[in-house]
Amino acid sequence: MNATCTPTTCSPSTPTRSAPSVGVTETLQKPLYTVGGNADVYEVRVEMPGVAKSGVKIDLEDNVLSIRGERQTAVVPEGWKALHRELSPLGYQLRLRLNTPVDEDKLTANLENGVLTLKLPVKEAAKPRRIEVQ
Repeated sequence: MNATCTPTTCSPSTPTRSAPSVGVTETLQKPLYTVGGNADVYEVRVEMPGVAKSGVKIDLEDNVLSIRGERQTAVVPEGWKALHRELSPLGYQLRLRLNTPVDEDKLTANLENGVLTLKLPVKEAAKPRRIEVQ
């Protein structure tokens, strides 16, 4: 994160629990993430291994970017029991407070190999300007 990149986290740093229900992930974990960019665009990369595109929800409201990902378990035959499991059902939740206004209409998101990449273009009015002395 460079000195001009101002999004900061507002989520708890420890895993949180939500109310369990059928088909809903019980445990939420803060994913690993990086924030970078320049004067024109911020880039947020969030690691959410095992999460499919259909399991990702992204919201931007009141300058708070909320990202939630849910990893689904594989469908197994009835009576089948795992002896060892590398990936457990797990949910990720990350909330970032944005200190710089972004152009919500140009926001893009791409999920590839378990890494969600968000590009947040800075609004024109918030970009630095050089003023020439007359």
